[in-house]
Amino acid sequence: MKTPANLNIRQTIEGMTLTFNPSAAEGVQAVIQFIVSGKEPGEYYLRIENKDCTFHRGELPNPTLTIITPSGVWKKISLGELDGQDALFKELYKAEGDISLLMKLNSLFMLESESGDALDDYKAPPEQRPAGPLAIKGMTWMSIAFIPWILHWSTFDIPNLNTWISIGIPLILSIVLVIYRTRYNKPTWMEWGGLGFFAFSAVMLLVSPSFFSKWGSLYSSIVMGMLWFSTLLFDRVPLCGEYSKWGYIKALWKNSMFIYPNAIITLMWGWEFLLSTYFGIAAILVRDVSVVLMVSLIVIRYLLMVPAYILTDYYQKKALELKVNDFERSIARFKVIASIGILAAVIEICLLILL
Repeated sequence: MKTPANLNIRQTIEGMTLTFNPSAAEGVQAVIQFIVSGKEPGEYYLRIENKDCTFHRGELPNPTLTIITPSGVWKKISLGELDGQDALFKELYKAEGDISLLMKLNSLFMLESESGDALDDYKAPPEQRPAGPLAIKGMTWMSIAFIPWILHWSTFDIPNLNTWISIGIPLILSIVLVIYRTRYNKPTWMEWGGLGFFAFSAVMLLVSPSFFSKWGSLYSSIVMGMLWFSTLLFDRVPLCGEYSKWGYIKALWKNSMFIYPNAIITLMWGWEFLLSTYFGIAAILVRDVSVVLMVSLIVIRYLLMVPAYILTDYYQKKALELKVNDFERSIARFKVIASIGILAAVIEICLLILL
């Protein structure tokens, strides 16, 4: 498996979990501590237990093996540019503790680069997909999850069309989707959110038919944006990652190289929905002034999803080339931005109520 060259030392050590060989870890219960100096200092450790290998930040007392290394040396070893044993003999790094475990690293982990593309190395086997009788890939499920919402948006503003059509059909599709995903997998926030929103909308149509008469489709865009933001605050995997993960080996799912780009994509989708809401508000406000302008604004509102889809596809392909200098701090910033997005969504709801 080829190690991406443009990674920092944290990603390099974390990436060792992706090359872990469980068959070589029979009976191995160990903690490998890394004390890193040089340009990228830090403390990290790998825990090997029950034929599984996990990455952690920090320093543990009494590790099985401690590797004390400059960041540049270990990155060269991981890239296959430097032989690990030769580097040890030349005292380019030090090892303390169970040296026999150090000698097993080549069998426990693939520390040498091989030919080929790194992204291809991390792709899932062809048969990997969400469980169920429908042979549908993960990202295709994301497109399917959008269908109830797109039907709602595309039918809501059609003149003289019964509002129950723009609410009822998406509600039925959401129910079917959630039942299927519950039976075979786990529904995502977007799938649960669709069911919740359209069920609430149906109740409001019964209680107060005029509630959605003007701003209904805009409320749905705001709710959609809040759903995407919320996963960054309350879920372990950003919403986009719940779908894209099926295209990669399972060891990558909790890796920063996977979480980071999907967090950015999730933020992008959240803000896309909030931005599109303003175009929707403008379209409704100019409805009595210019039909052409109204239609143009509505078209722009929905066309905003096209570059979002393109960026989603492009950015995921670049995922393994991203160098994240401080993953935890970056994710903390993303959570702040997501919180601001939710606040902006609440302000939009208040604005609609005032209008």
